[in-house]
Amino acid sequence: MFLPLVKPSEGFEALKERVIAKGFCTYCGACASFCEHIVLKGMPELVDDCSLEYDDVIRCGVNGICYDVCPMTETNDSELEEAFLDGERDAELGIVRKLTAGSCGVQGQDGGIVTSLLLSGMKKSTFDCAIVAARGSGFRAEPIIATSEEEIKDARGTKYVAAPMVSKIGEAIKEGKKKIAIVGTPCEIKATRKLQQAMLKEVEAIDIVAIGLFCLKSFDYDVLSEKTMELLGIELDKAEKVQISRGRYIVRSNGKENSCKVTALVAAYRNNCAYCDDFTARLADISVGSTGSSDGSSTVIIRSKKGEELFNSLDDFVPTDVDREGIISIASFKRGKLKMEGEVPPILSV
Repeated sequence: MFLPLVKPSEGFEALKERVIAKGFCTYCGACASFCEHIVLKGMPELVDDCSLEYDDVIRCGVNGICYDVCPMTETNDSELEEAFLDGERDAELGIVRKLTAGSCGVQGQDGGIVTSLLLSGMKKSTFDCAIVAARGSGFRAEPIIATSEEEIKDARGTKYVAAPMVSKIGEAIKEGKKKIAIVGTPCEIKATRKLQQAMLKEVEAIDIVAIGLFCLKSFDYDVLSEKTMELLGIELDKAEKVQISRGRYIVRSNGKENSCKVTALVAAYRNNCAYCDDFTARLADISVGSTGSSDGSSTVIIRSKKGEELFNSLDDFVPTDVDREGIISIASFKRGKLKMEGEVPPILSV
């Protein structure tokens, strides 16, 4: 199957020089989604000529699209909002059709909203697979293409470390999947939208539902593991559960919970997070996070008709109060921490 390239890209060399080598890579995997010559070994690496084309496989043309789809390269957010979202503009939260909070009956993180959305969408054939982060070795995150209720339930719980989620979009399409859900952080959702814009918008048969997660920071797993041992005396690889709530990093091991302030983990933050100002995944069809809701619930921001239809398919949503100002406070805090001094990624240099 050939997917048309909308415009030529600057290619992998530009991506390597301006993003990867500078430490700005988010490890979203978008650059490798349709390219067999980019491998993800902690950071993307080119292992062969990126200009090669093949018959009967997805290809993007002589120059590739890896630079264009990176969430850290030049991006027109307004153009992406217009292309994929449908709602009223909220000065603080982006495009919004509905803001609510609540929980569902399915066991999951903070009220099980994301799990319930995925299960409902699969059951009602809104999508035929879901790209989610499963638990890999220790508490590492590993992207998978979930096609069953069991796989979705097994992937429950927030993973606080980066995983190449967007790389699985190409794999899913090559497997013949037409209706795809993806759950991701703001940078992963932005990469998904850029991928749709660069390659997929001319292909009506492929439909993507983007579920975004509120995100303040993402962690480097190895450094987080070291800090967990240093601060809590716990081997992260052997922990039973990891959670961030109300500004605390909580780790359960041997049936007991130990915690510290999230601010004590600054050394474990990924470098690219300093250049991101999106807390609520403003380009998602529907955004979900615990901020602004009570314990055991999640805030839900619906941003498109597609997101609204998915949300309305929930049979057991129980609404609770939503604290809009609480969400705005954290979103403003993240914007205020945006690093602009020194060398910055292309997305901030325009």
